[in-house]
Amino acid sequence: MDEFILSLFMANDKLKKTTLYQILVGKHTTSVLSYAYFYDLLPFFSVLPTLDEAEFYRKLEELINQGWLKEEQQQLSLVKKESGTSLLQIPTFQSLNFFKFGRKEEVCWRSVRFLLQAASFLGKETTYVPLENAPIYTERVRTIIHQCKGDLPSRLYQEVTEIFQNLSKEHADLLAQTLSGYQQEGEAFFQLTPDKYGAFPWPSLYKSAAIHHFLAQVTRHSEQLLYKFLLPLLLQNYNQSMLQTRKLIQQGSSIDEVMQQRKLKRGTIQDHLIEWALADSEFPFTKFLSPKTQKKLKQLPMNSFTYPFKELEETFDATFLEIRLYQIWRKKATLC
Repeated sequence: MDEFILSLFMANDKLKKTTLYQILVGKHTTSVLSYAYFYDLLPFFSVLPTLDEAEFYRKLEELINQGWLKEEQQQLSLVKKESGTSLLQIPTFQSLNFFKFGRKEEVCWRSVRFLLQAASFLGKETTYVPLENAPIYTERVRTIIHQCKGDLPSRLYQEVTEIFQNLSKEHADLLAQTLSGYQQEGEAFFQLTPDKYGAFPWPSLYKSAAIHHFLAQVTRHSEQLLYKFLLPLLLQNYNQSMLQTRKLIQQGSSIDEVMQQRKLKRGTIQDHLIEWALADSEFPFTKFLSPKTQKKLKQLPMNSFTYPFKELEETFDATFLEIRLYQIWRKKATLC
């Protein structure tokens, strides 16, 4: 746990300890999400949803007393680094993205395993012990088998082979060993986790990193069967109310029209737009930022997200939504 916490500070000067806790447990507010994004912590949003707050603060106090961290005005900063490379910085864990995949990673991977198992038995045997028996899995697999008929095994083989070829060898090997099918029994993740990742929370992160890597590859191929099969589950990772707002905006509605149609306050719609901007690499920033506004906001300091909004609004004659969207847009541009 100590190494994981310290790893979160590697790329940052100071972090608010209360907000850091809210990120780790997944407090779903625009303020917390934005903070996580600007401090490169969004991949760890809701990574430890059951983390006890008092226990977390005790752990931070221990790290402060041991000289690893220092605290000034409830903000923490790194005093010294551990020797060697942080585990979060090695390729094994670089694919972690709990914001995008964490909420439904388990049901997504179980769905994939069950689909592959069912497909492997098509045309061979009709009696086998299925990996799943809950309707959330069986109904969806039954539907796709009916739709694809005899083409399913070959299509899935091609798609899964292509995805595995684009994963790291470590992740591909791990996921492949958990698969079950005709004349094959998969192993559990805990049986496959290397001893070096044995301390909390690394075993869980090791599994999640491989699954997130797989799901990230799936989302790059919207034309493929696996994407269509998993899409309803992947969308459940997001705020469903935000998705409704997004749909109306994409259909041409203005913010005022969405407020009227959905009977929501302007602040709620703004929160939806900000969350959409954080989640979507193709967010239409220019729809909400006129050329005139863009020109003004180009003068924002690079670390303007640390400034009070009232000060920024008065200085740059722009709204809260315009400033926040521009800040997100500019950071996205620097990451590309």
